[in-house]
Amino acid sequence: MDTGKFGQVFRIYNHYTDMHGRVKVRTLCDLFNDVAEMHTVEQKADVATLNKEGLTWMLRRIHLFMPDMPMQEENVCVETWNPLLEGLLVPRVYKVSSSEAPVLSAACHADVCKKGPEAGKIRAFAYTDWMLVNLKTMRPERPAGWMHSISGLYTETLPFGPSLMSRSEQKLGFTPDQGWEGPVLFKASYSDIDFNGHLTQSSYIQRMVDVHDFAFTDAYILKEIEVVYAREFKPDAVFSVSFRQDPVAEDKAQVSYAVLGAEDGKAHVWGRALWQRRD
Repeated sequence: MDTGKFGQVFRIYNHYTDMHGRVKVRTLCDLFNDVAEMHTVEQKADVATLNKEGLTWMLRRIHLFMPDMPMQEENVCVETWNPLLEGLLVPRVYKVSSSEAPVLSAACHADVCKKGPEAGKIRAFAYTDWMLVNLKTMRPERPAGWMHSISGLYTETLPFGPSLMSRSEQKLGFTPDQGWEGPVLFKASYSDIDFNGHLTQSSYIQRMVDVHDFAFTDAYILKEIEVVYAREFKPDAVFSVSFRQDPVAEDKAQVSYAVLGAEDGKAHVWGRALWQRRD
């Protein structure tokens, strides 16, 4: 019986982590994509199936919370489910929790994620909005009726906070001015390209992290980030990332990011993050 939730246990290996042994945010997003792909196969809503109908998935927004990121050599359970549909949007939630179970080859649909005294402790979680896109027109399409039957089957209350952006910022993004730092130029390289032939969503987040100098990223930990995806970049596209840092407390910093195309000058992606000074 489909419970609406899907999960998988992962071992946190050395190459998943940064110099402090903490999972990289890009790796965390890649693990999200792994479990989502496995879940959509079960739902018969995976990319290969949708492609036969001339459709694909596109991420519109992610709001990621990292209260206690997993560390090297830990086992964690990454779970995902679909809340009720919202118009053109297909929401998907992710949760990462401690697991004392060994890594399995099969999905951990139920109790395997909850063994041991420390199991079940929330390490990270995210809310995402996805859209079905027509491959010919590259315009959003309304979710098919059958998608309503696979959404809202599972619910769980997670400690989500409010959006880091105003409603107008979510819709229109940011316009860098003289108060912003950058722009820092990047190129959409082969290793950044996804199944749609575009820059992966985790690559944008990685570029946002990479615009900071080492002193900042060594002194601060990324605790929360919200990113809106408006336009894609194709292979070899050159783009820039500008950012503005606003201290919000003695030990915290809020940073806004704008990702612009070098050729069209348009905002393709934008986001805002909360960083906290390391203890």
